[in-house]
Amino acid sequence: MKSMKDVESLLKEAENGKKSATFDRITEEAMPFWQGCIDRVKSGHKLKPYVVHRLLREQYDIKISESAIRKYFTDLIETHGKK
Repeated sequence: MKSMKDVESLLKEAENGKKSATFDRITEEAMPFWQGCIDRVKSGHKLKPYVVHRLLREQYDIKISESAIRKYFTDLIETHGKK
């Protein structure tokens, strides 16, 4: 049987959707860059996922696949209704 704590986390997931563990790799140092990418995508700018992937790897030593970044950006676009 699930404890109360587990029920609370299940309710949060039901409310917000499942959070990808992939993006938990974004470090505090890289967060301003990552948040800037998110903000630009939400405002309708088209970022190149392969460049974001390369910059995260080269500048912050963060390994997130290009395809994961592309899917995340696509989902942001769909959620915010901008193409």
